[in-house]
Amino acid sequence: MIAIENVFEYVSQYIIKSGEQLDTDNYTRITSSVVEVGIVKWTARTFRKVGTLTLSLTAHLQEDNQTPDMPLLKWTLGKRAIIEDDLQAFEWINMGWIMKEMRFERDGRTIERVHYRMGYRLFVYLQNKIDQEQQERIRQFASYQLEAQKVLKDLVSNNREREAILSLLTHHVSVSMYWKVEELAGSDLLPLSWSTVKKIKFLLFLLAFIMISSCKAAFDWKEIGAQYYGGIGGSKAFDDYKDEFISSLEEWSGQSAEILGLISPGKITPLYFAGHLSGHWSCYQAGPVHALTDLSIAQDQYSTDATTLWLVENRGILTRLAAERDFLRETGSLIVCVDGHLRSSHKRFIHNSLINSHIRQVIFWSDYDEDGLLIAGEMAEVVSAYPLTLKWICHDHKVMKDWSNYQQYMRALLQEVRLEQELILGEAEIWRQWINH
Repeated sequence: MIAIENVFEYVSQYIIKSGEQLDTDNYTRITSSVVEVGIVKWTARTFRKVGTLTLSLTAHLQEDNQTPDMPLLKWTLGKRAIIEDDLQAFEWINMGWIMKEMRFERDGRTIERVHYRMGYRLFVYLQNKIDQEQQERIRQFASYQLEAQKVLKDLVSNNREREAILSLLTHHVSVSMYWKVEELAGSDLLPLSWSTVKKIKFLLFLLAFIMISSCKAAFDWKEIGAQYYGGIGGSKAFDDYKDEFISSLEEWSGQSAEILGLISPGKITPLYFAGHLSGHWSCYQAGPVHALTDLSIAQDQYSTDATTLWLVENRGILTRLAAERDFLRETGSLIVCVDGHLRSSHKRFIHNSLINSHIRQVIFWSDYDEDGLLIAGEMAEVVSAYPLTLKWICHDHKVMKDWSNYQQYMRALLQEVRLEQELILGEAEIWRQWINH
């Protein structure tokens, strides 16, 4: 009897509407386990039948390891499904996976609509699955925390410089050793779009990276997993998330992966620019577009005689400004293209150039859409620690010098239109006005 009450309680809580009740005293038995129960609604003056539910009362009591058919695993409590195959629908009803909901017109007899809802047995199965997955996440995270304690305790480095630049990573790992799994899931240190399992995988990657970086001056991507896990397949352990994990590693450490010893992350990231730039191994004059690699940025120190730094989102803007004869030289401009996303090598280059040069102002120019606003904020954050004049270029060629005002302007603009930088490019005379504004 308690088992049947559990079914009715589930239906009352998740299936029928507020103010409705199940007529449990007058249900009709269709098979030995399947019944049809009326849904009724009482008001101060009326009582009427608003629908029926056809469901199994006892299927969930079966002591077997049967799993629902694959399509049912995607069902949610709010799902109202249409099933054309009546035989399949009744089979699922008989097994307790689903129930049939029939709704009537106000006369209490005419059928208004029919659909299928999640059954109590499917609800219990999915809840148990969620609980098991949660327990597995707790187990994996606890295992990571034990491993982290061991790794940090046994960590030995003969390279004091490397130990210093790894200190921020080891600090993050130390803090994570005292988190609960709920804190990991909600942490803003990692992308909210990542699952908890993926976040645990990243923390394990950090441990593996710290271990190899502490004992080897230079190493290959494949060596990270291979040394940590050993055995066949260890070298591929983190391959599925390589780009994301490297990016987050650099965010956490404040250093490029190359500085930490990773010599071949699998691809070389270019930085496109135009203007005077001088490094230990190279020197560029104001003129055509040039490119630096993330490897050269990590290993060199750059300076410029420019006094105005332009940070632009798109290559088209870079190439157009660079093509204007003598514009870069005459205005003392260095133009850097972030290429739609501000990477760690870009940030390092910008910091490097600001520290080693005498730049007085930064001009930000990005697309006039949601991503452009996000990129504008990222660019501004990179230079926020320096005493500079900051300028944002508006779609009507006006200049704003306050980030909050620019945000308000962009939010208002996005209610009406979205534009690319190239559509409002302008001419050299306008660009000079921005510099002198």
